[in-house]
Amino acid sequence: MNLYQKMNVFLANQTVMYMKVHNLHWYVKGHQFFSLHEKFEEIYDQTADIIDDVAERLLSVNEYPVANLKEVLELSTISERYDKDVNGILAVEILIADIEQLIKDSKELAVLAEEADDSVTNDMFIGYTGEYQKLHWMLTSYLK
Repeated sequence: MNLYQKMNVFLANQTVMYMKVHNLHWYVKGHQFFSLHEKFEEIYDQTADIIDDVAERLLSVNEYPVANLKEVLELSTISERYDKDVNGILAVEILIADIEQLIKDSKELAVLAEEADDSVTNDMFIGYTGEYQKLHWMLTSYLK
């Protein structure tokens, strides 16, 4: 898979993640509701920005971003969430697992971009790796 194909997988994962975090935002229950509801909103807002940035980066290098749900679901390696109510601890655990995948993907994309001599995309994904590592640390700390 080349750099730009892998970017579309990342974009698909972000799109699924966007909806999944909304699901957690809406359906989280328990005494952590207020803090998690707010944090999940922050995460899906950041995810929306990443979706737009990655899609526009693809367009700027004359590639086409995945832009329909059928293709998103075919490409995504992050699963959708179908359940409704979820307690706060489980919601955070679900999110941590997906963030671990996004860290892995961001690192791989940074390497692919470097190999393709695409410094702009390389920088973008190095940045995402750092952002996701920080979020991972915050969420795992929340569980301790």
